[in-house]
Amino acid sequence: MTQYKILFVDEVDEDIRRFQRYVNKEDTDKAFSLVCLTPENTLDNFLNKIRDERFDAIITDHKLNEENSNISFDGLELVKEILDETPQFPCFILTSFDSEAVTQGEDVNIVYIKGLMNGDTDGDHANFLNKIEHQIKHYRSRISNAEEELLKLIEKSNTKDLNAEEEARLLELDGFIEKSTNKKSALPEQLKGTKNLDALHVLIANTDKLLEELKRENAGPSPKL
Repeated sequence: MTQYKILFVDEVDEDIRRFQRYVNKEDTDKAFSLVCLTPENTLDNFLNKIRDERFDAIITDHKLNEENSNISFDGLELVKEILDETPQFPCFILTSFDSEAVTQGEDVNIVYIKGLMNGDTDGDHANFLNKIEHQIKHYRSRISNAEEELLKLIEKSNTKDLNAEEEARLLELDGFIEKSTNKKSALPEQLKGTKNLDALHVLIANTDKLLEELKRENAGPSPKL
């Protein structure tokens, strides 16, 4: 069975152990490989630490600096940076302060109450890992669909010119795939906006030609009074 590598981030050792116990108990199919980390003091240092680990999802505590004032960021800031770098990546925030996290966060659907690990929330106790797995599969599906659509557009560009909407979509897909998979751009360099640039050059040339013709006409003999 496919194993998903997930990261849990918390500054409290007991909360880390509690999440480990939760996963060990609920992950009966052994679908998850769990890595637990305490945050570095700065966000940049922590991002550098996890960036190349190729996690499938990240679960973080909300108040990462509640018991360690040296930590200069919280879970919301961590998730924001991850999503800025890797749009739509599966992220989850666990918190005892749900109203504050929801108010401060941009996506209420990624905020969950820590009590779910104790069965304190109706139905969520057994379903949280399922939600993580669902989001991972959904994210992978989006990447796969984007790669398929991108390939079709590249193949089409080999036989005919793409219209402006198709060119914009091609660049959008390429950017999403590059950010999501850490792959080098799939686009040949000649497809990266060169058609739009060429069209702009033609427009400028035609405009210059028209201006020259107008100048010549205006430079003719002045009309007699």
